[in-house]
Amino acid sequence: MRFLERNGFSRVVLAREVSIHNIELIGKAAKLPLEVFVHGALCVSYSGQCLMSSMIGGRSGNRGRCAQPCRLPYTLVGKAGDEIIAGHLLSPKDLNMIDHLSTLEKAGVRALKVEGRMKRPEYVATVIRNYRKALDMHDQVDDQMHKELLQIFNREFTTGYYLEKPGPHLMSYKRPNNRGLMIGRVVAYNSTKMEVAVSLEEPVHVGDGYEIWVTKGGRIAGEIRSMKQEGQPVDSAADGEISFNINEGTPRIGDRVFKTMDINLIEEARNSYQTTGGVRKFPLAMTLRARNGETVKLTVSDEAGYLAEATGTYVVEIAQKHPLTKELAEKQLERLGNTAFYLRSLEFDCADGLMVPVSELNSLRRETVEQIENQRREAFAKPGLPENSYKVRVKTWLASLPQAKTVRESRTKIKLSVLVGDMDSLVAALEAGAEIIYFGGEKLRRKNAIGPELFSEAVQKCRERGAESVLLLPRIYHEEKAGEVAEYCLEGQKAGVDGFLAGNPGTIQLAAELGLRGLNADYTLNIFNDFTIKSLLASGAVRMTLSPELQLEQIKKLRYVGLTELECIVHGRLPLMLTEHCTVGNTLGQGHRDNGCPMPCNTKEYGLRDRLDMVFPLECDENCRMLVYNPRTLSLIDRMPGIIESGIKILRIEARREESYWVRKVVGVYREELDRYSAQRGTQQSRLDVSERNKETLKSLAPAGYTTGHYFRGVL
Repeated sequence: MRFLERNGFSRVVLAREVSIHNIELIGKAAKLPLEVFVHGALCVSYSGQCLMSSMIGGRSGNRGRCAQPCRLPYTLVGKAGDEIIAGHLLSPKDLNMIDHLSTLEKAGVRALKVEGRMKRPEYVATVIRNYRKALDMHDQVDDQMHKELLQIFNREFTTGYYLEKPGPHLMSYKRPNNRGLMIGRVVAYNSTKMEVAVSLEEPVHVGDGYEIWVTKGGRIAGEIRSMKQEGQPVDSAADGEISFNINEGTPRIGDRVFKTMDINLIEEARNSYQTTGGVRKFPLAMTLRARNGETVKLTVSDEAGYLAEATGTYVVEIAQKHPLTKELAEKQLERLGNTAFYLRSLEFDCADGLMVPVSELNSLRRETVEQIENQRREAFAKPGLPENSYKVRVKTWLASLPQAKTVRESRTKIKLSVLVGDMDSLVAALEAGAEIIYFGGEKLRRKNAIGPELFSEAVQKCRERGAESVLLLPRIYHEEKAGEVAEYCLEGQKAGVDGFLAGNPGTIQLAAELGLRGLNADYTLNIFNDFTIKSLLASGAVRMTLSPELQLEQIKKLRYVGLTELECIVHGRLPLMLTEHCTVGNTLGQGHRDNGCPMPCNTKEYGLRDRLDMVFPLECDENCRMLVYNPRTLSLIDRMPGIIESGIKILRIEARREESYWVRKVVGVYREELDRYSAQRGTQQSRLDVSERNKETLKSLAPAGYTTGHYFRGVL
């Protein structure tokens, strides 16, 4: 929050994993208004930290183009491939906080956000109408509001992480799509007529969508085109037994029937935005003043304090037949039609027996209402940016960046960095020739991680080999842990580390406030472009790891390449998801540590197998969070020349989850090939032919095969 405030932001949308308790802590210390999600689809991964869709489908969730691989079926398997449980194991239920809005407000929330970008307008209209009503009625939510939210779309509902750290009930394991509203059960089926009889628990209408959850064979879905009750055709039924025809399948007695679309609800929602009938209107207070021999004056105000006045052109005179009355004036002035207003009160300041034409009243009404409309619009209007000003600003900004280079330094020493998960791997990396060691961060439960008690030893081992020691800071931490993270940083500084690797804006800000030296910005900050690099440099970063979603050609065009220490990940399995929900603990244990989970993740290895038989390795950390890793290992061993010649100065190996023997072999291969290529740079033999021996070594360490990631194929 402080980082964003320092950089000019005016409001912050909190992550969906932030609890009410942490919202309260942030709200007490924050100056910026807080916004939170309250309804709609949940991402199982921390937003902005998901490479799943990107790496397996070429569509980046971090760029808003997610293909939703979390909604696909997966099977939890052991290391030997033994099946444990199958289902939609990464598919959360939909968020619904309509019963807890006052709790959010008390915690410091000032704005509510509904997930509706990929939803149809009828869904948006229905959800917003009900949340608006709940706010206006101060949390007086009735059964009808609950039913409408269920009916318009639901994967079942959850309150997410606001009230607790949920267990399996967060997830929709059985199906990833709309469940609708249960309306009853099958009581009979005529296979000859293909007619099903249903005992109703909720009303239905002709035109509604239905889905029968059959005991065997999946789902039977369609639209009720006609139906009967007691043998007679009906358009609707509230209870009792009905019958209608289906097109396929064989339902059985007792099967549940759901209404997946309510035609009346859809039409009501549609009318709310296609006509003015459903628009929320604002009250107006009017004062009409008329005196004999003077012109008429109408004054109008609304609840927001906007004021409008208009004076007519007609000179009032004594009426001969039809004098103006308050009832007649109200009849004309309340004709506000398609406007966003209604007449709440009229102060009638007119003498008896006066003549004022109806046309005069209509003209005054139109003029004053137009004034109020304009005032309300102007209050929300943002000043437009003239095209010339836009061009000047862009030109000035581009001039602030380093100018494009025509010749790159060909003799700059290329460093090899390694992210390790334990002390044995750290030693192996150093002995194999690594020059930068990243260690620390959240502990993986399977690993004997390097904690604060080992910081000094790790630093000393790096110094003995002439390598840099860089402490990895926690990638995700919540407000209640901020003090612990600050102590963690100071422990690293006390041990004498050469730098700190920060992966989120909070740790960038924390490093600045603690005065930490040697700040490195990690790829989880989504470093895509020159502007990000420039901003991070201004925030104190001295080295940055570029996003693995960048293409090599895009990297070459960065103006800071060659001028700033930029790093690329060239080998290793990347974590594709970081989730607060632990599939292993919630299927084999008790949800998470605080619930008494026996921690099956401590000793055994697990993975998620998809429909293509690819197995995504799983790791669980000390906070009971889960990391989903890529089945294929990233490898650019034979593509190093292109990356090096682009101006990148550091090549990184991701080995946090790997064992020391893997680290020793992989780092050794890269050290050997990098040294050989560096010796040849600038000569006619400046190319890299990886030795067959090294190729075989790497091949033996990646049974699922290799990928070059996005460096050459790109991403949407």
